[in-house]
Amino acid sequence: MDKAKILVIDDDPICTSMILALLGDDYLVLTANSGDGAIEVLSSMKPDLVFVDITMPDVNGYQVIKYMKEHELTQHVPVVVISSLTEESDQKLALKIGADEYLTKPILPNTVQLTVDKYLDGV
Repeated sequence: MDKAKILVIDDDPICTSMILALLGDDYLVLTANSGDGAIEVLSSMKPDLVFVDITMPDVNGYQVIKYMKEHELTQHVPVVVISSLTEESDQKLALKIGADEYLTKPILPNTVQLTVDKYLDGV
């Protein structure tokens, strides 16, 4: 059985490395360190789950979410925001444009695993 694919989009190598270390044995974890890189990956493959940061240079996380929700290949993929932005307005905007969940940094390893279990149960 193929491993479920998780795409982690974050320009913070510490966050990306932590998620990769936590999930890399059980899932195929792909990373993109920019919104541009993420869109390139998303144009050719459909992950089973996406973690995305909001604050990135050039193309931000909001733009990545909008891209995903506008394209047939990725519009139904669950999107979990992991961001240092803690304002309620940031959370509301992310959820309004299509994010399924909004988690704030720093994120605990247990939270990452619980979130994956929630969205990939049975995948």
